[in-house]
Amino acid sequence: MEKEWKNLEKKYLKDGVPMKVYHAALDTMEVNYLSVNALDTTSHLTFIFIHGAPGSANDFGKFLKNDSIRHLGSVLSVERLGYGSEKGHEIDDISLHAKSIHAVMDDWDKIKGKSQSYILVGHSYGGPIAAYASIGEEKRVNHIALLAPAMSAELEPMKWYSRWAQSKVIYSILPSSFKVATDEKAHHAAALKTIENDWSQIEVPTTIVHGKKDGLVPFANMEFVEEKWKAPLETQVLEKKGHIFPFTDPEIVVDLLIRLGNRTEL
Repeated sequence: MEKEWKNLEKKYLKDGVPMKVYHAALDTMEVNYLSVNALDTTSHLTFIFIHGAPGSANDFGKFLKNDSIRHLGSVLSVERLGYGSEKGHEIDDISLHAKSIHAVMDDWDKIKGKSQSYILVGHSYGGPIAAYASIGEEKRVNHIALLAPAMSAELEPMKWYSRWAQSKVIYSILPSSFKVATDEKAHHAAALKTIENDWSQIEVPTTIVHGKKDGLVPFANMEFVEEKWKAPLETQVLEKKGHIFPFTDPEIVVDLLIRLGNRTEL
């Protein structure tokens, strides 16, 4: 994997972006993440992106390379446990995924030489991880941005192609990341159910953005969050957008992060 990470760093550098891959320690595991420093060297604001299933840290390359975001703070993108981190097997414990984000924050604080103020950005299955990672971290997590998050156990659909992918013959030929995503899909509802009562502990201000045309994660997840959250909550409804709006319409996310970054008290 180290050769792959070095090649990825070179690709970013060709685009004029000095990106560095770091490896945070979590017990006996390793959490890989991409990092780009803030253009303003005095900033100690950091955005952390957490991908869905399937996915990778490089999915958020457009945001790591975005100067408007980098003028406000550094940008990290985490390769979730089961993918580039501890690659090849599913980890369905959302609290353990949250600890992996804590490990990244601890590692980045050491690299920067000072404590950072974080905005956590979770897409799809990364949403509940971002939210859970904020619990008990109110001093350094400034805001949570949930992008089409899969938050409700009851609303977690099991699509026909997910069941098809779980057949022994099909499963055996799937790439590693798709095997992990397939397993996550099968167990995500149970994992969410386990922590459902913990959402009332969220104290960090949160913004949820969801498209009404989302065919993968039901829009009703927004109502679920509105019901469960006691922390300050803002909602942004996208009338004509689907699940992958962060990638088809990245300006929606850029505008949100600029707004959040500009009002962050550092």
